[in-house]
Amino acid sequence: MPMMGVQRKGYLFFGCLVYFRRLFVFKIIKPSCMAKKNKPGKKSGTPKKTVAKKSVTKKSTTKSAKAVTKSSARGLGIASLPSGTKHKIYIESAAFFPANSSDGYVDHFQDGRRSAVANRGLLTAIVLPVGAVIKSMTIHYTNSTRETPIAFFLRKHQDRHSPSGEIEMSFINLPPGVLPPDNYLSVTDTTFPDGGVIQDKFLHYLEVSGTGDFGAEGRRTVRGVSMVYVY
Repeated sequence: MPMMGVQRKGYLFFGCLVYFRRLFVFKIIKPSCMAKKNKPGKKSGTPKKTVAKKSVTKKSTTKSAKAVTKSSARGLGIASLPSGTKHKIYIESAAFFPANSSDGYVDHFQDGRRSAVANRGLLTAIVLPVGAVIKSMTIHYTNSTRETPIAFFLRKHQDRHSPSGEIEMSFINLPPGVLPPDNYLSVTDTTFPDGGVIQDKFLHYLEVSGTGDFGAEGRRTVRGVSMVYVY
């Protein structure tokens, strides 16, 4: 009889061990397997990643489009478009000199400069960066005569002769007039070839013709020039 009790206890212990082992396998191992199988179900987060990639693509497309626009502008010779900064420069009459030194010049301080020999022109260089867009050119002058001389805004190529049609930038009439208190006159031009763009390899200058002292008929002087450009 005592042996039978020990035997029963052994079976009971063995049965409990098997039970707990199955419980351990079911509770621990099986859920972990199910979790592994369910991992592909985390696709709910993928749309967000896809949207992010699309936004990056749009940005890169926009940048490339801007790059193409800039390169196209350079190819047309308009490296700087009117989206730049507006500038204004002034060139005083002291920068104007006669085309021929024998013609000489005479300064009249604030009234400007004229050629010593009547009815001769005075010239000055126009210096602007390549790619700048000229918006306006204003000639400041006096003219108490009855005549209307012309100011020539011209250019010449650095490597070759510039033919007619290429050399001309603008012709500006300088009519006589009276404007109190000092009869200082100004004329503005806003029309230029190539959209006003300063092309590469060109040298620009301004010639104000017909300056001088004409005695009783009056006097014509150049006081300077001002320009507005975008760059």
